Amino acid sequence: MKNSENNEQRASLYWWFSTLLSKELTTEQLTHYFSGEGVELLNQLAQESLFSETVTQIKSALVIIMAIKQPTLELAADFSQLFLTDAKKGAPPYASVYLSKSGQLFEKPHQEMVELFKKEGLMVDPNFKEPADHIAIQLDYLGNLIIKEGENNSQAQTNFINNQLLSWLPPFVEATKRVNNSGFYQGVCQLLLLFIKQDITALKQQ
Repeated sequence: MKNSENNEQRASLYWWFSTLLSKELTTEQLTHYFSGEGVELLNQLAQESLFSETVTQIKSALVIIMAIKQPTLELAADFSQLFLTDAKKGAPPYASVYLSKSGQLFEKPHQEMVELFKKEGLMVDPNFKEPADHIAIQLDYLGNLIIKEGENNSQAQTNFINNQLLSWLPPFVEATKRVNNSGFYQGVCQLLLLFIKQDITALKQQ
């Protein structure tokens, strides 16, 4: 595969994860995981042995969700239970929670992301009222970085993945596993971690 095509795929996957973890799925988006783009993407990812078990978990969770009378509301409840609560009950999707001694928001990881945005002349979507170290913002930034760099040296991507993502994603993913619900978002987070680890290995080999 050409590097340009590979980079577009990588960016698209990071944006996909970003969208999934930024807000609750709509009814239309949820339907796509049974009869549209969503199911096609999951099937494609499942072809890689590294991802197959986790994709099966995601699909199983979707079957459970869709068997419920109001699946969109049920999945929204899962999202809230995991991501819209504190670290004792759920898995807040902010780097500061896992990397700072205080475990509070707006700590050093947030400031680092703010500085990165300033340096690049970017800004966080004002409609997405979250700290800059929210996982969705970080993944969106990485997708944009991949496209911006094109086929150039990928050291900036390697540094970002190591310093801003892999520094806190493992404990975040473990935190999601402690919450008992359908398991959809737990599977998504596990898949993200597996994909990032595969991606960073590929980058180091370039």
